[in-house]
Amino acid sequence: MLEIVGIIAGIVAATSILLFGSRGLVDLVRGIADRKKRVNDHSSTVQESVEAVTSPPTIPDATERPPSLLTEIPAVSTGAVFVGRKRELATLKSALEDAVAGRGRVVMLAGEPGIGKTRIVEELASYATATGSQVLWGRCYEDSGVPPYWPWIEVTRARVRDFDASQLLEQMGPGAAHIAEIVPEVRVKLPGLAAPPELEPEQARFQLFDSMTTFLANTSRLQPLVLALEDLHWADTSSLRMLDFLGSRIANTHLMVVGAYRDEEMSPEHPLSQTLGSLSAEPSFRLETLRRFSAEETASLIEATGGLPPTEDLVQRIQGHTEGNPMFVGEVVRLLEEQGGLDSSEADQGAALEVPESVRAVTRQRLRGLSAECNQTLLSAAVVGREFDFGLLRRLFPDATEAEVTDALGEATRVRLVEELPRQPGRYQFSHSLIQQALAESLSTTARAQTHADIALALEAHYGDGVDTHAVEMAYHFTESQAILGPGRAAHYELLAGESAYSGHAYEDALAHFQSGLTVKGVPFTGNEPAPDAEAAALLFGQGRAQSATLETYEQPLAIASSRRAFDYYDAVGDSERMV
Repeated sequence: MLEIVGIIAGIVAATSILLFGSRGLVDLVRGIADRKKRVNDHSSTVQESVEAVTSPPTIPDATERPPSLLTEIPAVSTGAVFVGRKRELATLKSALEDAVAGRGRVVMLAGEPGIGKTRIVEELASYATATGSQVLWGRCYEDSGVPPYWPWIEVTRARVRDFDASQLLEQMGPGAAHIAEIVPEVRVKLPGLAAPPELEPEQARFQLFDSMTTFLANTSRLQPLVLALEDLHWADTSSLRMLDFLGSRIANTHLMVVGAYRDEEMSPEHPLSQTLGSLSAEPSFRLETLRRFSAEETASLIEATGGLPPTEDLVQRIQGHTEGNPMFVGEVVRLLEEQGGLDSSEADQGAALEVPESVRAVTRQRLRGLSAECNQTLLSAAVVGREFDFGLLRRLFPDATEAEVTDALGEATRVRLVEELPRQPGRYQFSHSLIQQALAESLSTTARAQTHADIALALEAHYGDGVDTHAVEMAYHFTESQAILGPGRAAHYELLAGESAYSGHAYEDALAHFQSGLTVKGVPFTGNEPAPDAEAAALLFGQGRAQSATLETYEQPLAIASSRRAFDYYDAVGDSERMV
């Protein structure tokens, strides 16, 4: 009988996909289950059978983040100077005025690392707040274990906190159930919220995007909103799709989206390139590319940062080495300041000053002046990510006292390598992502893997029984440390992360997690060989569902083949429940 069911599965799969396009394999499996039920009078429901195939029985919610990431990014970095950029700032202010008047705008800021994208957005945020708008921040991260839609989750949960239950339901309307799928705080405020109806993958994603856009547009009528999205070059595909959707419907709202990204990391195949191409067709879209500073602007920045007017020779030497990159200029000035090279009595001795050739070189030199304890603390924090938590560092250094870790962070804060986030005690971030990257990359491959292992084990112990709800973060650290800890838990968390992403309609992210799990286990994505074990079968079935939701019609045989390999394993071991 299992062989018959397997044959029917293949026939129905091929026919359904080829005739009806990228329909989800969940519906395909439901059809197979109905046929088997009529033959065997199977007592379990189809839904139970589908859930059994996906294994594990409960799907974690990866949007539940550790306290270290459930934070708002501050609107303004205190103490930062602002030089130049008059034309670009005027463009941003004009776009804001349009949004306040009900003509929504999307403005993208492009430029190399350290060119000042964040700083000009902070300046806009100060102006927007002072003139009555609300600024909501969302940041994208590079390989730090954040779930799909993270910048939108940050933006939405910040707005959700502004309303009580009745107000929230009024603003979200029938879309509340869809938003709650990726923003758990919605269901906390609306505990009686019904689950959204089961839809085809693309229909479900459309409803999510439409619900999020409607909510933000509705609330912008109460107070104009500025959505500041940082580091979009690291955004997941699902977040970029949502940005594209919102951008096409923003014109008649009181919303302004200002996004920043590194254009040097862009290629025509980059997902953000495709999003920008789509947005550029909208009248409400504007792109600004930030250029390097002139020698005059560099001189102004040196004076504003160091507190003393620089000599012409010093300006020319710094301009020559930094080529007017504001972040590079600032770091060099701080280094020279620490070395006493900016003192007015020594300013004419510019020829004796050694100006590093790169931001990484600056960072290395600045670290030499710090204690060994501070250096080690910063290296571990850099592997955690741009932002990090004091409590996690305490777990990573169990032999150090709380005072010693505090002193190490205080030392780094004093020289402005890191900063404590306002209104978030114990929460820190590196002053620039380039500093965090330079530190992380300074570690050897083995040392970096060991640090990931230490972080993974510390987080697993910290989360305890609730660790599965942090599957994305755990998958990241365990996968990066598999050379130290082995592949077992990495594959486990990649499976959970994939299921969580799929349930949130982030199908591209789900596919990436399922395939990462297969890679960890040494199982090829393609082929005809049955899965070697139950976990691989679950990963292959997940891959098949994600492929069905993302691939074009002509590519659907890949989805069929993935699921077939899972079904063949269940057939071989006599697992009739998971066969369907």
